[in-house]
Amino acid sequence: MDIQNILTSNVVNLNSIKDFFSSDKDMVIQLIEVYLSDTGPRTETLKESLKTVDYVSVKNITHFLKSSLGLMGVDCLKETATLEKLAEAREKEEIIKEKLNFIIPLLDESLVEYQLILGRLKSL
Repeated sequence: MDIQNILTSNVVNLNSIKDFFSSDKDMVIQLIEVYLSDTGPRTETLKESLKTVDYVSVKNITHFLKSSLGLMGVDCLKETATLEKLAEAREKEEIIKEKLNFIIPLLDESLVEYQLILGRLKSL
């Protein structure tokens, strides 16, 4: 099976990965592995802020995530940037939690999708 056939998804937009790395399977695998290892734990930390908002943590994590969400095609870059600003401004917890409730499911879906894609790439 061709790598282009594996790099398809209804969950994440793979255009950037295809444009920059699709001819290098090992690089795509490495990129996905880094995304999974970096984003998974950070998503779990964000989930903790659904109980009690940790403004510093939310700000730092959203700042970090902005750099990878565009490349990885996760459709919440704008909301993540907004959340970073809201956390920095120490906006009301309800507003932070509302944004987290939008972003976290998208991050979770992207993690599951990239695990599946990674498995298919490794079996290629």
